Amino acid sequence: MVIGVILVLLIFGGYFLYQNSNKAPASVATNQEVNTQQPADQSNTVNVSQDNGIDVQIQLAKNYEVKYTDSGYTPSELKIKAGDTVTFKNESTHEMWVGSAMHPTHAVYSGTTLQQHCPDAENNDLDQCKSAKPGESWSFTFSKTGTWGYHNHAKANQFGKIIVE
Repeated sequence: MVIGVILVLLIFGGYFLYQNSNKAPASVATNQEVNTQQPADQSNTVNVSQDNGIDVQIQLAKNYEVKYTDSGYTPSELKIKAGDTVTFKNESTHEMWVGSAMHPTHAVYSGTTLQQHCPDAENNDLDQCKSAKPGESWSFTFSKTGTWGYHNHAKANQFGKIIVE
């Protein structure tokens, strides 16, 4: 993920150099052009065209929001790509603790139980490891493909699903 962030920064740096080169004397040549406009399908991509004829399209990570209300998670099912981040926002009147299936162990995503991976200082497990009060949120970046069930550990009859492609 760090490499991806560095790559994106380099691409945007090249873009700004290209923009500034348009103000430079005509003798200055550029070797790449960056198009950061989003396609009509609103996918989050950056197109890079180089003078050597190679065109590259880079898929950027997206951020999604799942709201937790008194009636549960909305949307209850979300389809994303590996590397995307989901922020779970507590808009309910009670506490929210996002945890991987199955209750109460939270072992499905990481293969370790709640007792083994909490506290999760590196945020590698689909487990909040503590309750969030109303108005608070918690974010998780999904690195594994698959269908991942989750629930509110503080109110286990409320659950949802993230499908990671």
